[in-house]
Amino acid sequence: MGAQTDTGDLTVAAAMAPSGPPATTGSPRLTHQQPRIAWKKTTVDGHTVRYGEVGSGPSALFLHGWGLRPNAYARPIESMAAAGCRVVAPALPGFGGTPELPIEERTFVGYGAWVARFLDSVGMGDMSLVAGHSFGGGVSTAFVHYQPWRVASLMLVNAIGSPTWALFPNEVRTMVQRPFWDWGRHFGGDILNSPQTLRMLPTLFEDFVPNLLGNPLGMFRTGEFIRRADLVAEVRAIAEHGVSVSVVWSDRDRLVPRSAFDELRRAAGVEGVVVEGAHAWLIAEPKEFGELAISALVDARPGASTARPMATAAS
Repeated sequence: MGAQTDTGDLTVAAAMAPSGPPATTGSPRLTHQQPRIAWKKTTVDGHTVRYGEVGSGPSALFLHGWGLRPNAYARPIESMAAAGCRVVAPALPGFGGTPELPIEERTFVGYGAWVARFLDSVGMGDMSLVAGHSFGGGVSTAFVHYQPWRVASLMLVNAIGSPTWALFPNEVRTMVQRPFWDWGRHFGGDILNSPQTLRMLPTLFEDFVPNLLGNPLGMFRTGEFIRRADLVAEVRAIAEHGVSVSVVWSDRDRLVPRSAFDELRRAAGVEGVVVEGAHAWLIAEPKEFGELAISALVDARPGASTARPMATAAS
């Protein structure tokens, strides 16, 4: 079944901006009038999946974080599209009304394969850019590793994927050793320590609370395999395959520690980008996220060096 516009509880947003980005002679730039996201439906594995779609141009994909839906990222997704691409952003299995994967597929490999089937359902083939935040970064890694020939550029934003929790002089502690209460403590602290708390809270809780109330066991099960994530070898293989990889982290993130960011950027062979903010910084700063999407698209162009380290943004 093909994609359908959702005219139910998720209404179609305002009309798109004029088709196609403005002509430029250099790097793409964010337009003054950003396209607006539209909410649609498709069918994957016999189940209805809601997703956002916005923009025109080369195909791109955005994958959301744990406990949320693409709705929370509407402005960052629109900024990503304003960089000059057509972005789709599905509600991943277990979130936003999309049923959980079967138990045997409830792994990053299973999620990556599901993403490939979703893209097929909406008629999208090769991807100029795949971007994922937090849990979505881990799923993005799994998808690109599963079908690297399909993707030109991968952007990991505060991504899950490193097994390292904390480094001590004579000890390395893994994410599996990290207690659940520590995850919860830093999840709340991440929101409360953000200068844009009042702006972010309605958006975050509009997504998080329905997911928690609608599928608490599913969120727990997903959180459990996230704790065991180790995608370092996959990131290294993706870079070796020739896919341009950028790794982004924010300086006040306590959910994904600096040690995890360092491990992923080293695996990708890049310097990485550090921005100012907490774990969900891109929701509060969509324009900055859009600028990073531009850089990722530029690096993915034919002739761009996938081995060239990215400059670190001042934090």
